[in-house]
Amino acid sequence: MVRHIKGLAFFALVSLIISTNLEAQEVKLLPRRDLVEVKINNFSAIKTLESLGFIVNRIQNNTCIGEATPEVLTLLKNCGFLYQVLQVNITQTYYENFFTEVQKARYLTYTEFIDTMTVIASNNPAICKLETLGLSHQNRLILALKISDNPANDEAEPAVYFDGAIHGDEKIGWAVCFEFIKYLLTNYNINPVVTNLINNREIWIVPMINPDGYVNNSRYNGRTVDLNRNFGWMWGNEYNCGSDAFSENEAIAFYNLFVKQPFVVYTSYHAGDSVISCPWSYTANDSVPEKFIIWHLAQGYSQRGNNYPYGQGAIIMYLINGSSKDYCYGVAGAVSWSIEVHNIKTPPASAIIPTFNINRDAMLYLCHKAGQGIYGIITDSLTGEPIYAQIWVQPRNWLSYSSPTNGDFYRFYLPGLYTVKIRAPGYQDVERLVFVPNTGDSSVFLDIKMLPDSIRPANYAMRVVATRFVTPSANLTYPIRALGLRDNIHYQLDNTKWIIVEMAKPLRNNSGFDFTVIRSSGTGTATVKVSNYRNGPWITVGTANAPQTHFDLATANIDSARYVRLEASGTFGLDAIEEYRASTEISDYSYSMPQVNFTLSPKITSTAILFNYTTLNQKLEVLIYDALGAHKNTILITPNSNCYYLYNLTDKNNNRLRPGVYFIKAKVGGSIIASEKVIVLNR
Repeated sequence: MVRHIKGLAFFALVSLIISTNLEAQEVKLLPRRDLVEVKINNFSAIKTLESLGFIVNRIQNNTCIGEATPEVLTLLKNCGFLYQVLQVNITQTYYENFFTEVQKARYLTYTEFIDTMTVIASNNPAICKLETLGLSHQNRLILALKISDNPANDEAEPAVYFDGAIHGDEKIGWAVCFEFIKYLLTNYNINPVVTNLINNREIWIVPMINPDGYVNNSRYNGRTVDLNRNFGWMWGNEYNCGSDAFSENEAIAFYNLFVKQPFVVYTSYHAGDSVISCPWSYTANDSVPEKFIIWHLAQGYSQRGNNYPYGQGAIIMYLINGSSKDYCYGVAGAVSWSIEVHNIKTPPASAIIPTFNINRDAMLYLCHKAGQGIYGIITDSLTGEPIYAQIWVQPRNWLSYSSPTNGDFYRFYLPGLYTVKIRAPGYQDVERLVFVPNTGDSSVFLDIKMLPDSIRPANYAMRVVATRFVTPSANLTYPIRALGLRDNIHYQLDNTKWIIVEMAKPLRNNSGFDFTVIRSSGTGTATVKVSNYRNGPWITVGTANAPQTHFDLATANIDSARYVRLEASGTFGLDAIEEYRASTEISDYSYSMPQVNFTLSPKITSTAILFNYTTLNQKLEVLIYDALGAHKNTILITPNSNCYYLYNLTDKNNNRLRPGVYFIKAKVGGSIIASEKVIVLNR
């Protein structure tokens, strides 16, 4: 433990020596901006303000507080906006605050930060691994520190993520992340809470995701792009959002990590307000699929962190497209938010420790709660190899992924009954009924062994890369509905809108057709393009203009393609993109459920259950699970009957079921047709 403290103390001295020569040349002073309060009548005025070059910090009552150059103030006046200047040259204040310091904290220059992270990782190799996620536009390093007890390995542990300074002038966000690193390392093997978390979590911290903006004292990166408008969930319709979704190196660096390492919780620290901004930010419709779990964790954070107000970003703050939190939740189900930790973007260094202390216990709380809910390992039943799979959880039917490295997955859930569906190309679906008990921070483990399936397509759209914004008041569909096999649940591509998806593996140019685009609704068409890179260049292979349209990569004169892009003309209901199967019709492997009525009685029993159902020409499977979701038995009922009396309730080893709550599911042809709860009494 001493070496941790020595390592940090040693570098603090080095930092002070370096700063003498580098501070002035590394930290740039931008042209003057004043802190301004502008009167607004409605939220649509915010877009107008941004179009004039006004930087929005926060909304309160009927005013918008933000920053403007003298030139922008002239434009505001000419457009009829009423405003008052709250502080002249706030840019100078931020600049001067950067150079302040107190005994235990100060802001580091970029060079100091890079050197500090290197020394920290070198001095603490048992629990730290430093990774370079990429380079900024101006060739500065984007560093991530992974803190865990075996940092070089991707262990089967829940992963949490924190970043700061995605807006480079919001330096207090950097400071909160950096102080968290210091706190974790100096308390390992001393504080039992910290020690337990480091030993059982993978904690990723990226304090400076926008190093160009940090150095330039700018909200934007080195190409004048707002990185928190550059992510691929409903990208566009914003100012300074970049030429395309993930057009910026910094956003791509995060994307690559996000695909490689699924996270349970994603937190991005901002400043300019004091609020927890939850998904969605792209729409004010109350339509967050798993609002109950996001609000639960937000409330827990708020109670431990200065009572920050929390709510849907578009409502508690203002509408934006292409935010990182919308992307992380929308694409992969991570509980995500941006947290505004201070009303001043770069307050004096004297505010660093108090601001961190306000958030510290809440950060530890998130690390802890990442282990609650449903988790498991997904492997091939024949080879034992890990499988990269989709995890869909009902009743909200939202998506996450297993780790491509070792097949583990984690989803935070509150106590309750859930249906978990595991899907991977080339395998039979696995479905489990899971009961998360109401016993504190309980979690339920699922050991999923998937059976290869040669009937269904071995390749389909696996994950969403990016989508162009929609008008949410008219379109409440979600891009993830276009993933997996056809199921008559679609993503509505409106006219001129597009989506990019990544296939589970590269499509290959075989003889004849190679893939099929399935349209489940709408009469519009979509131009179909392919590439081996997420941002193109794109090569057109044809037009999807029917319920099923088949495509041949030979049309594009390429051997393979990993990404598919659809650009709609008219309204196009994109159901799925699948590997082409010449002999397979939709009904052969769709997820539509058989129209079978099924009931059982009595619901409370000690000896027997009567199953009633309509006449079938298929075998009926009756699956019995205990309250923890463990599969206890499967009963096979022969076709061409309509009732079955089960006199002895036993498990697979023919042992009588213990008294308790059990869940019984009926399955026909691989599809669940009914689910019932039964209470077994003492016998």
